[in-house]
Amino acid sequence: MNKLHQRIHIRADSILQYAKSIEAPVQMLDGVLIAPATMPIIFWQASDIPWFPANGTLIHGSQHFSYEAPVVAGMTLDCELSLTRVEQKTGRKGQLILYTQTLICKCCGDLIVTAETVLISVGDEA
Repeated sequence: MNKLHQRIHIRADSILQYAKSIEAPVQMLDGVLIAPATMPIIFWQASDIPWFPANGTLIHGSQHFSYEAPVVAGMTLDCELSLTRVEQKTGRKGQLILYTQTLICKCCGDLIVTAETVLISVGDEA
């Protein structure tokens, strides 16, 4: 399985908590809280993602976000996380596996954000 689907309701308290955790300023649009641009990376934290090693540690490689509209409090997002690429490389600490994932989030059928993230499994866990 290389795709997961999840519906996520964006709550104001979640935006405030995430903004505080990354020391980002809280922003509003027409009186509604706007999520920090990097917030979509946490949407899958509580999920078991089947393509990752069961007990492995992952290192953040890179991320890129492309927004069509801001993520705001009260919004319900239909999200799809896909494994789009797996690469094996050799690094200074041994074998590396690079997992490229694409996250697409829509609200009421309209594209809101696309995020691409590369996570790396290092050494014996790879």
